[in-house]
Amino acid sequence: MSRFPRSILRAGPLLALMLASSPAAGNEGGGGGAASVVPIAELRVPILDGGRFVGTLRLQTALDYADPAQGAGAAAHAPMFRDAVLSAGLEFARLHVSAFVPINAALLSRTLTDAARTVDPHVRKVLILDVSARQ
Repeated sequence: MSRFPRSILRAGPLLALMLASSPAAGNEGGGGGAASVVPIAELRVPILDGGRFVGTLRLQTALDYADPAQGAGAAAHAPMFRDAVLSAGLEFARLHVSAFVPINAALLSRTLTDAARTVDPHVRKVLILDVSARQ
């Protein structure tokens, strides 16, 4: 059992979203303005091993934009973002995920960022708010 109360553990993704959207958040690749964070609906990706279903990769992500004006139109492209992230998530799950091994969130974020940039090249990064693999 974790030594942290469940309410604190549940607040983690919200805290990550708040920190990422604050003006003090890192400004890599952009000027000194406030960032814009656009959440993507939760995705559940099957984990396959040799064509056999062995688990589920659950992802809660958000798109990070350096400029709020660029992120404003992201909601209109939500189905295309979900499609790109789902495709990249399937490939990532096939190559790098097992229900018994920790998930490399940094690699997952880079993989999903590359996929999201095919839809909108202004995406600075895909933020991983919550990720888990279950049997």
